[in-house]
Amino acid sequence: YAFLLFQEESSVQALIDACIEEDGKLYLCVSSPTIKDKPVQIRPWNLSDSDFVMDGSQPLDPRKTIFVGGVPRPLRAVELAMIMDRLYGGVCYAGIDTDPELKYPKGAGRVAFSNQQSYIAAISARFVQLQHGDIDKRVEVKPYVLDDQMCDECQGARCGGKFAPFFCANVTCLQYYCEFCWANIHSRAGREFHKPLVKEGADRPRQIHFRWN
Repeated sequence: YAFLLFQEESSVQALIDACIEEDGKLYLCVSSPTIKDKPVQIRPWNLSDSDFVMDGSQPLDPRKTIFVGGVPRPLRAVELAMIMDRLYGGVCYAGIDTDPELKYPKGAGRVAFSNQQSYIAAISARFVQLQHGDIDKRVEVKPYVLDDQMCDECQGARCGGKFAPFFCANVTCLQYYCEFCWANIHSRAGREFHKPLVKEGADRPRQIHFRWN
């Protein structure tokens, strides 16, 4: 595939007007030295499809928000919200992550829930099947990890007031920890095998192996 970036919005509309529509999809015939008039699919992205608020009466809580990786680029926020609400209920918002410059989907999304039960059900599943139209893909689900949270155990008292680098996604924890508190809490029986998540580029939570001192 390739990305086309136009200087004017009118150029995008002109491209769409030049396409042939078939089964709700847009195709443009292009030629090369070896192939003539090959239909290639054109996928324009409406900026308004990046966000969808299902329940505006509910405040968005980052601690009830999940990260969805590997989202197919044609999937809109409203469709992601409907799929997740059908599976787990309680969806109040869904967003498709877009490139800050190109404004085109990056292949990831976020879903915020209104209640803890739906949030835990989603992260406990770990994977979800996204089915809509001709889209049918199994994608990974993780807690949405923030990088500006204080340690939930010591509130910064044991780490010099620094933000907590680790989040424990195990349902018995679901808390942010500094290094000291992580080692302290997870030395207890039953928690020694929990793995911390850290936030990295592109809003993607990454699992790391904690090294004991």
